[in-house]
Amino acid sequence: MNGFGCATAEQIRQFMQVGQTAAYVRIRKLVDAGYIVRDRILHGQARIHKVSKVGTIASGDALLPLRDIHLGTFKHDLKLVDLALMLEAETGGRFHPDRRIRHDEGLSGVGQLGHIADGYLYIGDDKPIAIELELSIKSRARIRSIINGYGGDLSVKEVWYFTDQQTVATAIYKAAKDYPFIKIKMISSIRKTE
Repeated sequence: MNGFGCATAEQIRQFMQVGQTAAYVRIRKLVDAGYIVRDRILHGQARIHKVSKVGTIASGDALLPLRDIHLGTFKHDLKLVDLALMLEAETGGRFHPDRRIRHDEGLSGVGQLGHIADGYLYIGDDKPIAIELELSIKSRARIRSIINGYGGDLSVKEVWYFTDQQTVATAIYKAAKDYPFIKIKMISSIRKTE
């Protein structure tokens, strides 16, 4: 949960792979003990959960807990959790979200300015697959700038773009058609957060 910053109770339940009652009992115990905090960001939506400072210390996580939820990226951030859960279930891989990527690069002294993938998907011992979740259309120049950054990045096997909108997929395809390491995938199974 801390790697993504926040998650809903349903996302936590899916991660734990338990029934709803068992998940809610465990979440309630973690909230009561002060390991996670619960908050409602938008009226009419499920509450989100974040790891508290006490929770990061107890879990031994060096990544600081997320302080603020940014409304401009809130929808994207929650859908990224859903996408990560889906990819892990479908591939048997392990998803490493962007907050952890930035943290790990900072620890190794090679912090990167500019664009960072939404996450890396590790499948077996191979190089990771960079994951990009696009929910809105970017300009062709912006997409190509991101793709060109990956073109020289020998640390990733390929880049998978996911979107739930055909117009976004078309824009990515037009910008990325000359790059064989780019894969564009439509997703419909990501839950609506609106």
